[in-house]
Amino acid sequence: MAAILQKTALIMVVLLAFTAAGFLLGKTKLVRRESLLSLANILLYLCQPMLSIRAFAIDPVPPSGGIFIDFAVVAGISIAAILLLFGLSKLIFLFMKGEEERRKRDILVFIGTFSNCTFIGLPFIDMFTDGDRLAMMDIIIFGVVFNILIWTVGAYLITQDRKQISVRRALLNPCTVGSLIGLLLFLVPQINIFNMEEVKELRQIVNNTGDMTAPLSMLVVGVRLSELTPRELFADPKIYLAAAVRLILSFGATYLLVLPFRLAGLFADSPYVLLAPVIAMSMPPAASIVAFAEKFDGEKRFAAAAFSTATLLSALTLPFEMLLVTL
Repeated sequence: MAAILQKTALIMVVLLAFTAAGFLLGKTKLVRRESLLSLANILLYLCQPMLSIRAFAIDPVPPSGGIFIDFAVVAGISIAAILLLFGLSKLIFLFMKGEEERRKRDILVFIGTFSNCTFIGLPFIDMFTDGDRLAMMDIIIFGVVFNILIWTVGAYLITQDRKQISVRRALLNPCTVGSLIGLLLFLVPQINIFNMEEVKELRQIVNNTGDMTAPLSMLVVGVRLSELTPRELFADPKIYLAAAVRLILSFGATYLLVLPFRLAGLFADSPYVLLAPVIAMSMPPAASIVAFAEKFDGEKRFAAAAFSTATLLSALTLPFEMLLVTL
């Protein structure tokens, strides 16, 4: 028990150290706000896809019918969990009325619904499980579901415009494409150059690039924090409510979804089929909320404040939640 708490706490210390570095770089203007788009693009188009490819391509488990059943179960739980939190978040923030309040409400519902399962969730579970390949593959399946829903349900939520629902972007965004490339290498090992002993040096392409995901993502969070006042970060009670939905309610609701399977002893040999969605849903808010608010002319500073505050608070909730999932 103490070991799990200590391990999770140390992972959060590592992530927050990068956040602190980003904060200092932002405050001293060594990294400026206009640089964030470039950093985010490096994360989105290079680092995170490489992390997905690495999970499927390097030392993979042998493909089998059973593992695809596992993937289907993960996808089903993921869809149910995200849509359940969407419904709960809509109910919780119904009290916010009026046009300006509606714009903020939609951001808070987005935060309650969508977790940072890619930029933070992938490196977190990589560190938490000491690189367990099955755990990584399971959370990547969650990420595929997440990307489809965020570019449909999420895009409509922020814009209230059905024209912004994009199945093409859901399927062709870099995170999904990286996952599909990794899955192809997994299914056809004959073309998987990253797992061939004769050219093992090539593994450094995906290893080193994938390892950049956690530092860069937290540096971006730190720089965003440096732009906000303490009042914006810590004075709005609605942000704390959204953080509670994202960090506590989403964990509890998803855990209840998988609890009957755990009590029945199902997937005992591959526990992350059930636990990967729970861990993914316990992560802080998706960084996409800041990008969506910028892209679709939403409440930009409010989105950045809500995202940053909940991300900081996750350092308090995650150790205890990781303890619960391992009991």
